[in-house]
Amino acid sequence: MNTSPIVVIGAGILGVSIAYHLSRRNITTTLIDAGKPGQSTTSVSFAWMNARDKNPQHYHMLNRRSLDIWPRFVQRLGIEKSATWGGELRWAATYAGAQEIAERVQILQTWGYPIRLIDALALQKLEPRMTPGSVTAASYTDIDGHADTEAVVQACLSQFQAFGGQILSHTRVEGFSRSPTNITTVITDKGKIPCQTVVIATGADTSALAQKAGVEVPTHHTFGATLITEPIPPIFQNIAVLHTPRDADIQTNIRQLPNGSVMMHGGAHGAVFDGDSLGNTPEEIQRVQNAVVRYIPALEGVPIQEVRRGRRPIPNDGHPIIGFTRQIPNLYLAVMHSGVTLAPLVGESVAIEILDHTAIDFLEPYRLERFHQMP
Repeated sequence: MNTSPIVVIGAGILGVSIAYHLSRRNITTTLIDAGKPGQSTTSVSFAWMNARDKNPQHYHMLNRRSLDIWPRFVQRLGIEKSATWGGELRWAATYAGAQEIAERVQILQTWGYPIRLIDALALQKLEPRMTPGSVTAASYTDIDGHADTEAVVQACLSQFQAFGGQILSHTRVEGFSRSPTNITTVITDKGKIPCQTVVIATGADTSALAQKAGVEVPTHHTFGATLITEPIPPIFQNIAVLHTPRDADIQTNIRQLPNGSVMMHGGAHGAVFDGDSLGNTPEEIQRVQNAVVRYIPALEGVPIQEVRRGRRPIPNDGHPIIGFTRQIPNLYLAVMHSGVTLAPLVGESVAIEILDHTAIDFLEPYRLERFHQMP
């Protein structure tokens, strides 16, 4: 294999965005993935683009920055229809749940996020084909959307190759050769790649891979499962993403892909530490379907086409790990739970930090070294 100035390991949506943005700067880059690009965590992701439940404010603003540049990102890639906009709707079935929604809406409004409280009548007007049952309060965030991650990954890969990037799929990284300070070679099961900079963006495998370079990355992972139906006519009239009540028997999350397939997720989507997700067994799949049909009758009897399962990477404090490591100055890390929302901003920022030899100020809270500073 030839020498590559930069090697990006991991071809999920984060890795391909990073590789794409590097290649736009005419830098020879090699992208490596142990399997097929985009088929690990990215394919399982609910892919809700938002800044709704991101705390504290600096993390909310990071997601908001990226949410704001998603339209430019897909426009550059020539796949505007891969991003579906229309906002996120959720409601509560109890008065305790209503209080939780109202408190969150108030905080987000002080941060300038376009979210508002609505009542049962407004909810029904927004989505007249829904059967929500008891509604004590609801919120609507009209700038949220969701992404067709497969289309985004493929477009990034296509552009990456057009700019001269090399893709090595089904290639496993087995280790690294080092000088006293830096990584000099990426060792794979298909050969060695001398390089100047290494980016690890391998999701749930980041910790294990970084250990091969002698770097400890404090992450864990949770299990995720999503159900994909056969294509059907549009189920929503206005919104893009639906979250059913967290205070009901089972919370479900629903979105419809551009091809008409509906993605359903059961459990507390986005909850960092509990890992709750339904879809392991046929009984759980049926439970999720039944819960969804209760609110969206149009999904009654629609066959499940695919069940996607995978691991979701979670840095131990719930926030992204982005940046060069002090231990190995030419090793760059990019691992996070909100990978889809953050993909455009992180891809562009990583290219700036690596190629322009600068440190972006709004990424400072997300450096690996923060864990070493904890008491």
